[in-house]
Amino acid sequence: MPLMRSFRAAAAVFACTATLATASPAAAEPMNPIPGNGFFLVGPDIAPGVYNTAGSASTWGVWINDVPTQDSMCVWFTYSTPDANKDNVVATNMSIGPMNANINSTVKAFESKNCQPWTRLT
Repeated sequence: MPLMRSFRAAAAVFACTATLATASPAAAEPMNPIPGNGFFLVGPDIAPGVYNTAGSASTWGVWINDVPTQDSMCVWFTYSTPDANKDNVVATNMSIGPMNANINSTVKAFESKNCQPWTRLT
C-alpha cells in the first residue's frame, strides 16, 4: 500500500507542474519613466510620446576648451528599425542639461546613454 501513495503524490506534482507550464505570462505595461541607459522598443517597452530628462547622469563633467566631453553628456537616438544600427537613426541629441525626445509612432526603437531617467510628458 505505501507504494501506491508515493505514485499518487508524484502524479499530483506532475499535474501541478503541467498546469504552471501552460500558464501565459501577463502583458507588461510600457515603462514610465524610462531608465537613463538602455535600448528600448517602442510598443512593448515604451509608449510613443514626448519624454523629458534632467540631463546627464554623470556626477562629474570634463570640459575641454569650454566644451563638455562626450562621456560627460547625455545622448539619445531614435531608430526607424527595431535595432541599434546607426544607419537607421531618425533623430539624436546630446546635452549636459535638460532636454526632450520626441518618440513618435513611426519610431521603432529608442536608445539612451548616460542620462537621468526619462519621464513621459504627453
